[in-house]
Amino acid sequence: MNRIKRIRSGVEITLDGDVTSLLAQLVSHVDAVLEPPPAADPLETVVGLRGQAPPVPDDPAEARLLPEAYRDDDEAAAEFRRRASDDLRSTKRDAAQVVLTTIPTGGGRVVLTEGQVDAWLRTLTDVRLVLGTHLDLTDDEAADELEYLAGTDPRRPMADTYLFLGHLQESLVQVLL
Repeated sequence: MNRIKRIRSGVEITLDGDVTSLLAQLVSHVDAVLEPPPAADPLETVVGLRGQAPPVPDDPAEARLLPEAYRDDDEAAAEFRRRASDDLRSTKRDAAQVVLTTIPTGGGRVVLTEGQVDAWLRTLTDVRLVLGTHLDLTDDEAADELEYLAGTDPRRPMADTYLFLGHLQESLVQVLL
């Protein structure tokens, strides 16, 4: 039984073992996608600023997680990637690590602080962005149509996961209100 409720010490989530296993796999995948490209100079890593902009990601899912800041200005977009892409990756990966360390292994109950819930919400968004990219979702209408996929459609399992994670996100938001 999957359950989310507000309690005095935070937000209590109870998840089935199958759900926690799938969630851990998906979050681990997103974390791996966000691994930064190697820096040309080790000092860049220490300073936190690259000498050159990392390339635009080839992987559509990675590009969706790290969209171009300036679509009409290649120079400004490259400068933004040079200055901010590693920080953005790090922030997203930190949130993913919070989720991975708080998922109740094998299922069960976990109590999350509001900060941890925020990390869950951000990470669930990232996982859904990756799934949405693989499902070729381009707008809300395409996402709404997922509910009507035939059971034999090969996208059905991924669509069900996408929809479930949306429900989980919505439930977390509702319990915070």
